Amino acid sequence: MDSRRPLKSKNLKVIDYINRLYATLDGNSLWEMDKTSFEVLKMCDGTKTVDEIAEIIAKKIDMKVEEVKPTLLDILKELENLKFIDYVSL
Repeated sequence: MDSRRPLKSKNLKVIDYINRLYATLDGNSLWEMDKTSFEVLKMCDGTKTVDEIAEIIAKKIDMKVEEVKPTLLDILKELENLKFIDYVSL
């Protein structure tokens, strides 16, 4: 069970430019973001646990939680490495 609660950085801005998504923390550096990572990022509000996010995604795409969780964890790790999210406790 993964009860960590990811929260999107307050400084993070996502820009949609000509059907491509770019993320920036400071307005100087840009990272291109894929749609899947963006959808995950939108759920990182500090209230949902990693397991709850996995359940939402699994239900949306009609898969089992165990099938989506490894990819979700990879995405969250990358978002954390880029400082786009952090984990909070309630």
